[in-house]
Amino acid sequence: MRIFTTLMGSACLLTSALAGPMVHHIEYVTPRAGQRGTTVEVTIEGAFIKEARELLFYRPGIRCIELKSLPSLPQPRSTIHGGFIEDSVLAKIQIDADCPLGLHPFKLRTATELTTLSTFAVTRFPIVKEAQEDQPVPMNSAVLGRMDTKQVGDVDAYLVTGRKGEHLSVEVDSVWLTEKFYAGSEFDLTTRILDASGKELVRNDDSAIHLQDPVLSTILPADGEYRVEVKQRIYTSGGNGYYLAHIGSNHRPLAIYPAGGMKGEKLAATLLGDPAGDDAIQITLPAQPGDFAFNDTMPSPLMMRVSEFPNVLEAKEADETTVSSLPAALNGRIEAANDADSFRVKAKAGDRWRVRVFARSFGTPLDPRLTIRKADAETDEVTADDSTLPDRDLWAMSRQIQRKELMDPAVIWEPKSDGDYLINITDMRGLGDPTSVYRIEVEPVRDEINTFIQARVIDMVECPRLTSIAVPQGGRWTVNVNLVDAPGSRYKGELDLVVHGLPQGVRMIAPRLLAGQRQVPVQFIADAGTRPQTALISITCKATDGTPLLSRSQQSFPFLGHSGGHAWHSFVVNDYAFAVTEPTPYQIDVEQPSIPLSQNGELTLPVKITRKPGFDEAIEHQFDWVPSGVEGEPTLTIAAGKNEGTLRLSASQSATPGTYPLAMTASTTGGSYYLGAGRIRASSAFIDITIAQPYIALKSNPAAVRRGEKAQVVWDVEHKKPFEGEATATLLGLPKGVTVINTPKLKSGDKHLTFEISASPESLLGQYKELSCEITVTERNQQIRQRTGKAILRVDPALQQAALK
Repeated sequence: MRIFTTLMGSACLLTSALAGPMVHHIEYVTPRAGQRGTTVEVTIEGAFIKEARELLFYRPGIRCIELKSLPSLPQPRSTIHGGFIEDSVLAKIQIDADCPLGLHPFKLRTATELTTLSTFAVTRFPIVKEAQEDQPVPMNSAVLGRMDTKQVGDVDAYLVTGRKGEHLSVEVDSVWLTEKFYAGSEFDLTTRILDASGKELVRNDDSAIHLQDPVLSTILPADGEYRVEVKQRIYTSGGNGYYLAHIGSNHRPLAIYPAGGMKGEKLAATLLGDPAGDDAIQITLPAQPGDFAFNDTMPSPLMMRVSEFPNVLEAKEADETTVSSLPAALNGRIEAANDADSFRVKAKAGDRWRVRVFARSFGTPLDPRLTIRKADAETDEVTADDSTLPDRDLWAMSRQIQRKELMDPAVIWEPKSDGDYLINITDMRGLGDPTSVYRIEVEPVRDEINTFIQARVIDMVECPRLTSIAVPQGGRWTVNVNLVDAPGSRYKGELDLVVHGLPQGVRMIAPRLLAGQRQVPVQFIADAGTRPQTALISITCKATDGTPLLSRSQQSFPFLGHSGGHAWHSFVVNDYAFAVTEPTPYQIDVEQPSIPLSQNGELTLPVKITRKPGFDEAIEHQFDWVPSGVEGEPTLTIAAGKNEGTLRLSASQSATPGTYPLAMTASTTGGSYYLGAGRIRASSAFIDITIAQPYIALKSNPAAVRRGEKAQVVWDVEHKKPFEGEATATLLGLPKGVTVINTPKLKSGDKHLTFEISASPESLLGQYKELSCEITVTERNQQIRQRTGKAILRVDPALQQAALK
C-alpha cells in the first residue's frame, strides 16, 4: 500500500443540510510523535469516542496494545466551526524498531462508529518535550514544541553542543505534522542556527522539499554550543501551533540523481545539496514499481520512482540525448538559469504514450515545462506546465486540496506521424539549481479505471456519514463508490466491483455498473456472529467482457484548510478503513415496490423500523444515492416511539428507464447531523426501483376564458402503456380566480381529457403558460402519480368590460 503526504495552502448525494457544525471525532493527539522501538502512551481527545474499542493504523510497524477510555470532561471544550472536545482515550502504542518514519494515519473504532482520521508521527530520534527558554537538548533529538500564538514574537530556542566539522541539521515538521482541519499561519514556522556569539550561520523559512516547513543544515565551524531558534513566520492569534523539531548530526541532502531506476536493480546515484558536498551511493531498488522513499540517517526521506523500464541519463555535453527505444525513464537536471534538456525518441503515428514528469513531487525546486515536437518541426505538438491530467495518480483529490505533485506536467501523447521527436524540459521561470532533478516516465497508455470514496461537503472535510464503512453486527452499511477513468483509458463497457480484504463473515453486494456509469451504491452485510473488528480493504474494477484492466482504490483526507479555501496538507491512502461494530438497537426496512416509477412521476415507499426492547429514539431516514434524473425527499424523521413512515421518489423526464438497486440509510438523531459523528447508522436491504415510461402524454392547444364565464381546457391523450381502471386527473397551474368545475376520469384508450373551468369576476387577467396535469393511476393497490403536458390559458376581461375599453 502506498501513502502520499503533502503540504499546501464525484459526487455523493447531499442531505438537505447545506452546512453544519464540523464535529470531528478526533481533535487532538498528544504527544504527536514517538520514537522507533519504543512504546508510547498517547491521549486522544475529541467527541463521541468514550466507547473506544480498537485503533486501526493504515501502515505497518505500529499498533495499539492497550486502549482505555478516560472520564469525560464536565463541560465540553469548543474548537472551531461548532466542533468540541468532551471525551478522551488513553492508547498505548507500540512502535517497531524498523517502523517506517513519518506520519501514520489511523482511525478509532468505537462501539458503533469508525471515527474521522488522525495521524501519529514516528521519528528515528528520542523525543524531548519543550520545557523552558534556551533549553539544552542532546544532539540527535526530536523536540515536541508548541508555538504560543497569543504571545507576539514567541521564539523557542534550543541549545545543542557540536564538534567542528560535523553536521548540524534541523527539520521542523509543523504543517506536515498537523491534524487540524481548520487553522492558519500559526503552523507556518521559520528556523535558524546561530553560533555562541549570536552570528547566524543558516536560516530557512520555506523549503522545496517540505514546502512551508523549514529544512536546513550546516557544517559546524568549531566545537561548542549552538542555538536553534524556531519562531512563527507570520503572527496570528489563531491558537497553539505544535511542531516537531529534529535536531541532529545527520547529513541532509536535498535531492538524489537519478531519482529512480528499474525494479530490483542496484542503482548508482548521487546525493545532492548537502553542505558537505555531493555523495555517491549505491541503492538496491525494491522489486515492485511505483513510489519509493529512500532514507538512511535522515529524519525524512528523498522520494524516488521504481519503473519496469530502463533509465536514460541526459548527455551533459550534447544538445540532445538519444533514446534507443520507448518505454523509458528520462533523467536529468536543470542546473543553471535558462538550461534546457532534450531527448530524441522515435515514435509512430497511432502510438499512445503517457508522459509524466516527476520533479516538484520529489521535492526539488524545478518548476517544469514539458514540450514535445517533431524533430524537424518548428512548433510543438504538446506543451504542458502543470498537470493537465485529472489524476497524477491522485484521482481522489478535490480541487480544494493542493499538492506539489499537481505542479508536475503529465500528458497523453499521440504522435501525428512517424519519425523522430524531441521531448524537451525547462524550468518555466527560467531558473535552475544543482538540485533541480527531474524524471520523465514515458510508458504505453493502458486501460485503467479506479475507485474512490469521497463526499462533497463544505471544504471537503471528512464526512463519516457518507464516506465511512462501519457495518453493525447482523446489519448493513451502504456507501457510494465513485469511479474515475485514468487518462487515456478507452474501456467504456460494463464493470463489476471486486472487494479485497474483507473479514470472514462479511460480504459485499455491488450492482453491476452500466457503460459510462461512474457512481454506484455498494452494500456490506455482516453476519450476526461476526466479531467486531477492523480491517483495511480495497475495491477494484473488473471489465465484464474480460478486457485487461488496471484498477486501484484511493481516498483523500484534507487538513489545515480554511472555509472556501484550499487545504495545505492532505493524506491520500490506497485502502479503505473498514469496521464491524456492535449491533444497532434498531433495524430499518423499506418495502419493495410492486409498481414502477414513471418518468415525470412520483412513487411513495413505506418504511418500517423494528426496535429492540428499551430503544425508543427518533430515527432519520433518506436515500444517499438515487439514479440520475431521480430525486429523493430530504431527510425525514420517524418520531420517537413510532415505527412507520414513508419516503417519496420523483423522476424527471430525463430519468433513464431501467431497474436500479436503492438502499435507505437511517440514523439516530443525536450527535452531529452534518458530518455524522455521534450517530448510530444502519442501512436497509437493497430494493429494486424500475423507472418506466409514463402511462400517457398530454398535449393541448391554447385555451381562453372570460371573467364570469366558463370554458374548457382540452388535452389530446397519447397512450404510452395500458393501465387498468380509471385514472384521476388534476389540472395544475391555474391562476387565482379560475377553478375546475368537474373531476374528469381517464380510461385506457380515451383520446381526450376535458376540464370544465370557471373564471370569477375577480380572476387575474393575463396569459398563463404553466398549465399541466397530474395523473394518478392505481396499480396493485399503490398510487402512481405522473405529471405531464404543458398548456397555455388566457384570462380575458368580461364582454362588458371589453366593450367599455
